[in-house]
Amino acid sequence: MVQPTERSTETNDSQHNFVEAREPSELVMCLVLAAAYLGLAKYCWMPLMLTKNWRLLFNVEGFFLSVALLSILLGLRPYLNPSSLQISTKGLKYLGPYWPRRKTVNWDQVLRLYLSSEIIIVLYKPDPKRKRTWPLVIAAIYLAEREKIAQSIIEYCPIEPIIMTSPALVSRVTFAIMFLLVVIWLLELLISSY
Repeated sequence: MVQPTERSTETNDSQHNFVEAREPSELVMCLVLAAAYLGLAKYCWMPLMLTKNWRLLFNVEGFFLSVALLSILLGLRPYLNPSSLQISTKGLKYLGPYWPRRKTVNWDQVLRLYLSSEIIIVLYKPDPKRKRTWPLVIAAIYLAEREKIAQSIIEYCPIEPIIMTSPALVSRVTFAIMFLLVVIWLLELLISSY
């Protein structure tokens, strides 16, 4: 009689995969925004041509066309290069939304791990002989089923992760207002320099 063999935990190759969800509504909104800026570019073309101020023409039209192209690229990015995260017994494999190469970090390289529902920060040492520590920032906000990511990492990670909370609504609004004020200030500096 043959007895069934038990698989050890070392040979267990189970993993959890999280891939970016493709939302057609986001693509449509980006295309609507691009169409609006292209419409503005077309509307402003003739009055700017009549002023014969070529510098103003190139700046205004360049701005409208750049924003339209950027919104099209942002809308198409999840279809061209979706981000993904694989969590297994060996470590993490992450493909970010804005770079084409996959980054692999083994659990024995990880020094610290910070978890939240929106961002994961992994501090790791690729070479144990060197003192240099590298960060791997995982934007979990792009991934589908992101509420399950923390549980999967806790299940496989040999070290205890540090759980972070997301900023409160007041902090988010404050940061958004500060960012908007900085952008307005920079635009005023640029406009006054002309």
